[in-house]
Amino acid sequence: MKNKNAKLAVLSVALLGAHPSVIASTIHDSNRTHNAGKFNLYLRAIHIDTRIKNDLIEKDFGGFPTGDRLGGTALGIIADYNSGYWQDSIGFDTSLYGAAQIDARPEDRDLLDDTSGDNRSFAKLGQAYVKLRRGGENWTAGLQVGRGRFDAGTVVTSDTRAVPASLQGARGQLLVEGLDIGPLPGVLFIDGAYINGASPRDREDFDKILSESGAGIDTIKTYSIGYDAKLFALKYSRGVAKDFNKNSSYGLTLRAPIGERGGAILESYYYDLRAAGNVWDRDWAAGDAGFDDKASWLNINLGLEIDNWSGGISYSNTKAELTNGKLGYAYFDHGDNVDGSLEAWTRSGSDFNNDGEETWQVAAKYDFKGNSLGGVPLDGFNFTALFKRGKFDATNPFTGAGSDIQENEVGYLLNYRFDEPDYQGLSVGVLFTRYWINEDFVALVSAQPENVVSGKDLRVYLDYAF
Repeated sequence: MKNKNAKLAVLSVALLGAHPSVIASTIHDSNRTHNAGKFNLYLRAIHIDTRIKNDLIEKDFGGFPTGDRLGGTALGIIADYNSGYWQDSIGFDTSLYGAAQIDARPEDRDLLDDTSGDNRSFAKLGQAYVKLRRGGENWTAGLQVGRGRFDAGTVVTSDTRAVPASLQGARGQLLVEGLDIGPLPGVLFIDGAYINGASPRDREDFDKILSESGAGIDTIKTYSIGYDAKLFALKYSRGVAKDFNKNSSYGLTLRAPIGERGGAILESYYYDLRAAGNVWDRDWAAGDAGFDDKASWLNINLGLEIDNWSGGISYSNTKAELTNGKLGYAYFDHGDNVDGSLEAWTRSGSDFNNDGEETWQVAAKYDFKGNSLGGVPLDGFNFTALFKRGKFDATNPFTGAGSDIQENEVGYLLNYRFDEPDYQGLSVGVLFTRYWINEDFVALVSAQPENVVSGKDLRVYLDYAF
């Protein structure tokens, strides 16, 4: 199952959405409370129950240090104030986060910080930033400075536990409309961020950006630029963590309508990941690096939507050579406490991003909108299912022989979300995933060992926005 350093994100399955575009079946979204000029209160209860299994570790090594059952239950609260704009140009937003332990096991899956062994509850000032905006006839620009949930370029803010993570720095955005190509409405967008601190989703403190080995990273500078003309879209992103890594991504999207009932989408992403200095070298020497000096991840996806049904098939190929004795993987984050943005459809549950791995995924979703059961409307319900299989080679440390490795994952998500006109209401999600791998020894040679351990994971989310 996914290790906490690689940031488990099993909550989304990329499929085809309306108009058509890629959507994610999410059961969490704190941004739905953002009503400008109002105070917003948002509650979340989360339960995670993970069972892991590896016969080799249990037989020859006395079992897992934290036991074979992980997870716990926590309650989170997000209190947001989103101001309006004075003189239509300046405002100030702030957020308070709180997380309380209801139940937690020795390895609590990042519900609460367990480094002290007591899984303590916490509260923090999650956001506090000044915001600026300007605009003209066909353009708008915005800037945020302070602490916030900043998504830009190759960085994304994690929101998959009791409360979201936070980043410290500045983020800017520019949107230019009217760049049409014949009848196609063209839109240019640019965003960027400067980040010099982070507060992970499971703790209260703002810390320096840290590498996997605990070395300090001074700053992250990142940006993306894209052009969307409805029937096609292009996107380029670039991010540099000082003396640690340089990540770039290239995206191409092609869309086509299918009558009045749906559409098709072909989407491809290519990720170029590179080492960039002495902090990365320290991680490599400590055995915490994902690859030697470069890695790549290609992802190709085809999606269809017809009426209430949507589905997708995805292929990915990873190259991430590592010569320090471990099996490498495509490391796309900018640090242990800063999550990297990865739009690959095959990133659902475990990432299937081991060196030399080829992965196929099929997924389907049904939206119950317009249906009823016993006269009760089922609007707001949707169900998603996926199957994923990856294949790669690994060397057995006991025999020295190469082995063909196959890993598999199935996932089922039932989601309910009720939205009032002002985007307040109840959201409930139940997610079950099962992961299995055909060779137990992979956990002994992998640079991400907890990501290649067979197991089952049940998650229940209940969100309520007042």
